[in-house]
Amino acid sequence: MTYRIASAQSRDSSLLALQRHEKSVSDARERLISGRRVEKPSDDPAAAARGERARVNQTRSEGLLRSMEASRTAMSLTESTMGSAIDVVQSARETLISAGNGAYSASDRATLANSLKNARSELLRLANTTDTGDHFIFGGQGAERTAFVDTAGGVIYQGVAEAAQASEEEALPLSVDGQATWMGARSGNGVFETSARVVSGSTAWISAGSVSNPSALELGEGESYELTFTDSSTYTLTRIAADGSSSPYPDAAGSTRAYVSGQTITALPGMSFAVSGTPQTGDVFTVEPSTEDLSVFDALDKMISVLSDASSNSGALEQVRNSGLRDLDQVLSNLQTVRSRAGDTLNRLDGFESRTESRILADQEIRSKSEDLDLASAISDLSTKETVYQAALKSYATIGKMSLFDYIGT
Repeated sequence: MTYRIASAQSRDSSLLALQRHEKSVSDARERLISGRRVEKPSDDPAAAARGERARVNQTRSEGLLRSMEASRTAMSLTESTMGSAIDVVQSARETLISAGNGAYSASDRATLANSLKNARSELLRLANTTDTGDHFIFGGQGAERTAFVDTAGGVIYQGVAEAAQASEEEALPLSVDGQATWMGARSGNGVFETSARVVSGSTAWISAGSVSNPSALELGEGESYELTFTDSSTYTLTRIAADGSSSPYPDAAGSTRAYVSGQTITALPGMSFAVSGTPQTGDVFTVEPSTEDLSVFDALDKMISVLSDASSNSGALEQVRNSGLRDLDQVLSNLQTVRSRAGDTLNRLDGFESRTESRILADQEIRSKSEDLDLASAISDLSTKETVYQAALKSYATIGKMSLFDYIGT
């Protein structure tokens, strides 16, 4: 079988080959100019897939870096605010200590009350600290509205519990739970709380108390003890169960005790405290478990109220001073804990940022190896393709001048 090849067909075939070589050279030049080996997935599907995965990971990591920066700003602001608040509370504590000066007049105590009012106002201002975006950092998950509002009944929290997070993958707080920070210190001495309900004319007051034997404590949630004066020299002990029922403690025969002012009372299991002053019939002193609901504003309000009242007797003044110092110590402990947590978060962010930046560099390297051009190899490849193209061009030029008639008679 014989085949007939026309001159036109030969030229068309050569032209197609020439165009392919020309496109190959053009593509090589474009890759060299762009610096990319893979411009589209069809250039190298496997490499394109690796590069795309690296690109997605890099984008996620860069987003985390931005979130970390926002969290760093919030935590830095929290730490500095806590430092300022601690200074204010310590100053208030010193003011309260001076209230124990027996030589002070009602006017002097009113001056101290004004100092505590100023401290309260400053703490309220700090509690409503905002970041550069006007978000209340102690607003928790409701950072868009004012966190704390001063009302006739005292300061209330209108934020949302728990801290807002910048990322679902990592703990990157953008705010702080203001309720826990400013109104969540442990009441009493941290284990139990003593309080007084005294009748008019009484000068009795109760100390903060302490734990004498932790293993002997018998004070569960909802339970309490009451020390009730039947006259100025005798009191009875009562245990209140969680269901509200009461019974003499430890029993009917042993529940009545003689009172001595200032003497340490150790009748309750694992606890010790003292009642001082001159009690009146009907005075009741309570011992109950500590709770995490102590507000620095409520604590200051109680101090201010007693110090501002010119009729406050020695018992009321000693009670508010003793209880106030106890409460401020608990508030300080809580603020210091929040400050430490903010500092820990900042330290953790430093390490997290370093690891994230390393991941970004690794992803960039993967992308580069998958998609970017090897310059030396690309120049060599272009040179080769240009040589082939020039050869094809010369061949076509030669073929273009010839026809089948050029071979007749040879």
